[in-house]
Amino acid sequence: MATPTRIGLAGLAVMGQNLALNIAEKGFPISVYNRSTSKVDETVERAKKEGNLPLYGFHDPESFVLSIQKPRVIIILVKAGAPVDQTIKTLSAYMEKGDCIIDGGNEWYENTERREKEMAEKGLLYLGMGVSGGEEGARNGPS
Repeated sequence: MATPTRIGLAGLAVMGQNLALNIAEKGFPISVYNRSTSKVDETVERAKKEGNLPLYGFHDPESFVLSIQKPRVIIILVKAGAPVDQTIKTLSAYMEKGDCIIDGGNEWYENTERREKEMAEKGLLYLGMGVSGGEEGARNGPS
């Protein structure tokens, strides 16, 4: 990948994988990352099979974050609670002021407000934006 992507997505379970493929299918190059590398490989393989979509997989968080054009926008789709906090901690270590994390999961609003304040202290933007529609909605158009 020579040119940085415009967006990244971390968390490649059913929702994350399908949303990443949806974004790539619409012509937006996207970087993807997952803690378990098998999900990254599976998503990259699906992108190839579904039309050689502009989707690029990364096995480590640093190269994932650095592959995204500044200011970076990263969608996270991981299980609510502690996994979200761990994902934010892992990714934000490589992010810079003005970068943005969009939490597309189903999170308690008080956790979202807490994270927004914590990220603001680091100069990062944080947006809680749950994605609905399930697996089918993520792949073909979330509500």
